[in-house]
Amino acid sequence: MFQNKLLLSFLKEKTGLKGTYFPKLESIPVIDANKPARPQLLILDCRNIDMGNIWTDIREWNCSNLSPCFFVLCNAEPDLRFEKSALDNGIQGIFYNNDPLPLISKGICAVLNGDIWYSRKTLKKILMEKRFSSNSSLHPAVSRLTVREKQVLSCIASGYTSKDIADELNITMHTVKTHIYNTYRKINASNRLQATLWATKYL
Repeated sequence: MFQNKLLLSFLKEKTGLKGTYFPKLESIPVIDANKPARPQLLILDCRNIDMGNIWTDIREWNCSNLSPCFFVLCNAEPDLRFEKSALDNGIQGIFYNNDPLPLISKGICAVLNGDIWYSRKTLKKILMEKRFSSNSSLHPAVSRLTVREKQVLSCIASGYTSKDIADELNITMHTVKTHIYNTYRKINASNRLQATLWATKYL
């Protein structure tokens, strides 16, 4: 508990977050539906939660709260099967028990900006595994994506930031944003997590 309060204090100082420590998911109060729906960030400590029921608990909590919410996990153990389940269940990011505080702060800021925070190694493994094991037919939108849009989407699915994509493809940030906008419109995605899940299944 002391370490979690320390983490919260550090994140408040580095990111300007306002927050309160709750030891368990079920102890977090239901959000008043009459208040403006500002996205919330919930950081779940894997050492303090029932890992056997985590996905059910998160779905139930989401059903009882109308406000949009970002979920991230901290103090996780590297486990590809768990990481795949986290991605499938809408977890925006995972931080491991040996991640330094500055890295966690950077990841939290990325999540708050609409990015996902998984290691590139993990995302690559998940994408490759699903690519070879999927029996799904191609989505009609695949044929509407340009070669460059597919490259951008692949970068997004690999955890690249917009700046990373610009550097990787040697294009301007403005061009990256244009490609992302056009790609999201074609695949009916509204954020990086949805785009990553779409790419994992169809690209």
